[in-house]
Amino acid sequence: MDKFFRLILAGIVAGFVLFLVATLAYKYNNQLSDPSLRYLFRENISMKWFYKLLFLNIGMGMVMAVFYSVITNGLPGNGVVKGIFMGFMIWFLLITQPLITLILAGTLTQGLLVSWLAQGLVSYVAAGICISVVYKA
Repeated sequence: MDKFFRLILAGIVAGFVLFLVATLAYKYNNQLSDPSLRYLFRENISMKWFYKLLFLNIGMGMVMAVFYSVITNGLPGNGVVKGIFMGFMIWFLLITQPLITLILAGTLTQGLLVSWLAQGLVSYVAAGICISVVYKA
């Protein structure tokens, strides 16, 4: 039961980290890092929208925590290094396909590229570190 509780807590913490980095990136850029989110929620950006984004990120954090618990023995390193590696791996898997698609379609903007590379890398690696620390604590 203790491991299950740590898994849930790790997912929630990772979700908050993902949400915090996405919110800071939005505040800095004044645009969404992923324009497809507008179509997901189909409404203007408001506090209601950010609450929905918070729950979406907590869900992603939970998925990452479950994924971490499944592959933790196969990850290289110990403790935080495992979290860094897992966060980088998830970031790479999530960014590669949309990035290639946008490059081939010719619709990739420099701002979106920087946002995906910087904000995505920071948020997923930070979430991976949080998961590894909470899950092993």
